[in-house]
Amino acid sequence: MFEEVTKAEMPDWIKNPVKFVIHDVLKDSLYYPACGYDGHPVEYFLGNVYSFVYVDYSISRENLLEEVANNGFRGYRVLRQLSLSEGQLAPNGWRIRVAPGRAEFHRPDHYSDVFKRPFAEWFIFERTEEYGEDHNPSRFSLLFICADGAAAYQALYLENRMAPKILAIIQPGEAFGCNWTNFTNRGQILARSVFYKDNPLPEYVINGGIGRSEFYRVPIWPEYMEFVKKFNIGAKYFRIWKRSVRDVRDRYDSRDIE
Repeated sequence: MFEEVTKAEMPDWIKNPVKFVIHDVLKDSLYYPACGYDGHPVEYFLGNVYSFVYVDYSISRENLLEEVANNGFRGYRVLRQLSLSEGQLAPNGWRIRVAPGRAEFHRPDHYSDVFKRPFAEWFIFERTEEYGEDHNPSRFSLLFICADGAAAYQALYLENRMAPKILAIIQPGEAFGCNWTNFTNRGQILARSVFYKDNPLPEYVINGGIGRSEFYRVPIWPEYMEFVKKFNIGAKYFRIWKRSVRDVRDRYDSRDIE
């Protein structure tokens, strides 16, 4: 947990898990599109948030379950696991509100050969007995969805008129990582989804990845100019930015949507 980011209390639905409710899982969450198997946001932001929503269209359900079983999260075991239907994720339908525009990096099907069959898996992890509070809080939720990161943001957060507390844009792969769009570009589909009309906005944005620290010195979006903290994990460098403009409307729709 970072002291510079607002602290959270563990919600009751994690303390006493009964059923999956999408609104609970999205509230005050950390959203991480193009996540791969990167567990660092859980390690470093658990306590700032307790619900993590990971999305990546290149990971199959079989590979995810194998990763959880063989590696997982140090000091945690699976307390609860549930395979979810599309209806449980988006009770009102999986609607596209923002379409790809002329400014996109590629067409949406450009890397279709790496797409896996869509699925959603929900976990609650519990800390094992040999670890204490100095390790990290006792429980957290992880929702993993095999889907496109921008489309999933629309279906989850826009459909429910919500926003994650933290949006993680970490090495999203527009160069060599099979991402058809550029998540850091304010004119492309992820940002235009985040800033859609009067939908709520994330409080924080994390940006980072492999390379020199200077690569991530400048805020990626003008609405997130308040510097919070920089840190590194090995050869990866990160900066946390806080929202500095509260009432923003999407300035790009009229010229970017075909």
